Amino acid sequence: MSSAPPPEAAETDLALGRTIYQRVHERLRNDILAGRIPPGGRLKIADIARRHGLSQMPVREALQQLQGEGLVILSPNRGARVRAMDAAFIRSLFDIREALEGFLTRQAAACLTPALIEQLRGLQRRYDAAVESGDLRACSPLNREFHEAILRATGNHEAIRLLNQHTALIAALRGRAGYAPGRLATIRQEHWALIEALERGDGAAAQRVHAAHVRRAAEDMLAMLRAAAPVLLPEARTRAGLLRRA
Repeated sequence: MSSAPPPEAAETDLALGRTIYQRVHERLRNDILAGRIPPGGRLKIADIARRHGLSQMPVREALQQLQGEGLVILSPNRGARVRAMDAAFIRSLFDIREALEGFLTRQAAACLTPALIEQLRGLQRRYDAAVESGDLRACSPLNREFHEAILRATGNHEAIRLLNQHTALIAALRGRAGYAPGRLATIRQEHWALIEALERGDGAAAQRVHAAHVRRAAEDMLAMLRAAAPVLLPEARTRAGLLRRA
């Protein structure tokens, strides 16, 4: 009669399995965000497992996680495919960010300390300097750090986790789209207005500033993607137009 493996061995196997799953998840995620697997592209579990020399189980787990992040669609009879990054999907990402992050920004107005306000000012000064020097590569991480500092003040880690699921996707899309002329200067104004509202402890004003900030970001990204890349499929453009007219 065989004995069960010792607890240490079971824990090692579990950790190894998790590491394999995380590695596959990261590779697929990076390929999707970089456009190496195009929107609508099929993801065949057997092919992915064979390519990476793995069993199908970690590949299935990775695809399920990517589905939870909104990058992949799993259908019972059609397998997995990369979600089309059309206007309706992109707008939904920003709608979620406006609602959830706006709510947290309003909450943050009641708990930001003078030290945190000064931290935001410092981050914004660095952002301003990056824009003025033309160091656009530094702008996105500084923008992200600015908003994350506000969100962390609320202590709502579960909401932050949900927001972070889309952060990398939005950043990747922004990397493809770039910014319209004058958009970075507008972002500077919006950030300083947000700092002023937070410093006053005016949560309602902070949420309004944030909502306008997110809506302008969405419109700018969609306009730049339409101009620079074939992201919007013909049927998606039609659907987006109907949504706007509704």
